[in-house]
Amino acid sequence: MKTFYNIISVCFVILTVNYSIQAQQLPNSSHLGETRSAWNPALTAPAKDMVVDGFFRMQWLGFQGAPLSGFASLQYPFIKQNMSAGAYLMVDKTGPVNKVGLQFNYAYKMKEVFTRHGQLSLGVSGSLQQYSYNGADAIYTDFDDALINNSKYSSFFPSAGMGFYYTSNTREYVGNAFFIGAGINQLFSTQILVNDYDQQRLKHIHFNVGGRFGYYDSYLEPMITANLVEPGLIDVLYSLRYELENAFWAGAGFSNVGMAAIQGGVIIDRFGNRYSKLRLGVLANYGITSTLSKAGPGFEFYIAYNFNLK
Repeated sequence: MKTFYNIISVCFVILTVNYSIQAQQLPNSSHLGETRSAWNPALTAPAKDMVVDGFFRMQWLGFQGAPLSGFASLQYPFIKQNMSAGAYLMVDKTGPVNKVGLQFNYAYKMKEVFTRHGQLSLGVSGSLQQYSYNGADAIYTDFDDALINNSKYSSFFPSAGMGFYYTSNTREYVGNAFFIGAGINQLFSTQILVNDYDQQRLKHIHFNVGGRFGYYDSYLEPMITANLVEPGLIDVLYSLRYELENAFWAGAGFSNVGMAAIQGGVIIDRFGNRYSKLRLGVLANYGITSTLSKAGPGFEFYIAYNFNLK
């Protein structure tokens, strides 16, 4: 027990101190809980399923140069070794800035922590990303600005991340569960120069807490997710979701910046064989404040093939 407390203490210290952050640089996380491993490596293949999935998001469709982001991943659990690994192809485009990269995750799982079915996972990630800037796609009023005036630039930069995740119950539809996790990305403050202007890559923190309350073959899941870029720039997502085993899920959410969201999906059991299932989900969000409503709606799509290796 003392060892567990020491591990958690170290994780919180690493994740919360010595960060000087100036601007949001990574895509925000989603109300879709299945996507969390992209921001927290400790959630890579957390159960006994091999996962092949894809996620795509379009934001602010009424705004020129609006963000587009997504990923495709393969996650594999090494059950006997109590660990898992994953590979991700990440894309992100906002106006004149394009980022494409590969990310690799590793997680080690400690069983029976606190409870019989409790599990603590510790994860690390490493990535290599191509950052490209095309000033011809920028919207600006200062035509003499050397940074944006039709300039082009492309560079590769490495990055690393780490995180932890604890759940009191690894069983999906049996019993209640409490979960908490945190991850930090862009541990190294890599500099990217565009026409000698510093575009420094800075740390981002992702925090997640919630629970699952099961009833026979279904559960209700409230969840809070926070993205911290600096003390004055925090995006908090509040979600509530209902899922019926091997059938469907539906949910709603809200963020502190004034975005409301609804989500839903279907689960096709025994897809291909009796050990696998296909999950298809969609999410729509819209700004309910006067400023955000002018930006237009956003949409997210998720698809996953899960194969149980038990």
